This record gives sequence, C-alpha cells and structure tokens, in this order.
Amino acid sequence: MGREDKEKQLNDTRKSILEAASKLMTQKGVKDTSLADISKEVGISKGTLYYYYSSKDDIIYDITDIHLKQMTEELLTWIKNINDDADPKEILLVVFEKILSAETRGKLHLYLISDAVIGNNYLKERFIERYKEWRTTLEDGTKMVLKDRKVNYEVLSHIILAALDGFTIQRMLGIENLPIKDIAELLSDVE
Repeated sequence: MGREDKEKQLNDTRKSILEAASKLMTQKGVKDTSLADISKEVGISKGTLYYYYSSKDDIIYDITDIHLKQMTEELLTWIKNINDDADPKEILLVVFEKILSAETRGKLHLYLISDAVIGNNYLKERFIERYKEWRTTLEDGTKMVLKDRKVNYEVLSHIILAALDGFTIQRMLGIENLPIKDIAELLSDVE
C-alpha cells in the first residue's frame, strides 16, 4: 500500500470514528458515550481506536472543531450571498431556518455547550472564540442587509446569536410553531 493509500485509509477511519462518536453523543450525551461504545459502533477494536485517538477528549475536540467550522461556514456563506436588493426579513429567515434545520447538529451543539459550561475548559475556550467570530460575522452581515439604518449593529448581532441559541434549545425541546418569521421581520424592521 502506497503512502497516499495509507493516508486515505487513516483519514477515512478517523472520519468514521468522528461520525460514529457524533451520532452516539447526540443519542446518549457526551458523558454517557464511552470509547468502547465508539469502537463498537465503528467496528474496530478499542486498541485500534486508541491508535487514532488517545482519549475521548481528543475525539470531542475534533468533533467540536468540525461542528464550529460548519456553523462558521454557514454564516460566511450567508454574508457572501447577500445582494443589494435582498429583503432583510427573507435573509434573516433563511439564516434562522438553515441553522435550525440541522437537528442532529443542534443536539450535538447543545451537548457540547453543556459540557463546556459544566467544566470542559477547552471546549469553553473554543466556543468563546467561535461565538466572537460568529457575532462579528453577524454584525458584518446585518450592516450589509440593513444598510444605513440607525441601529447598533453590534447589539443586533448579539440578539440574533442569542435568538439562534434560543431557537435551537426550543426546537430540541419539541416546541412547535416558533415565530421565526415574525422575529426575522421584527429584527429586519429596526430603524
């Protein structure tokens, strides 16, 4: 087997481990998912799992990085796709619905935040970094969408981020009929 083939196999196995761990952590929670559970789900021995990841924290860190990068990419895509004649309400509605439509990722997001709040300082630091990045991205996006309105864009970006977190929690709880459309309209009508 050549070097490229070995590298591809390593990456494929690592990807399988992360997918299995994400699935299990979404179903069972971060704390209740063991390395034995993950290795069983992937179909490898625990020893093989240790070859790729020496601890559950290492797996959680990689899952967190992937998760946070996906969220960041979605926000950046939102910014890039804004055109001058776009309706602010529709843009906000698309952002809310896009982020909230990924139920599995929403659950994982909540589990990871919970773990960060309870005492995983590495995760806490990662979330703090990403929240700053997301808030700045949202601030830039609202400036583009709402153009020259007299609004504190920084405060508005905090409100949108808090709304996204709140919607995620409510959606995971099964609360129906969230007034996402009305909130997008309210936020886009600021002067």
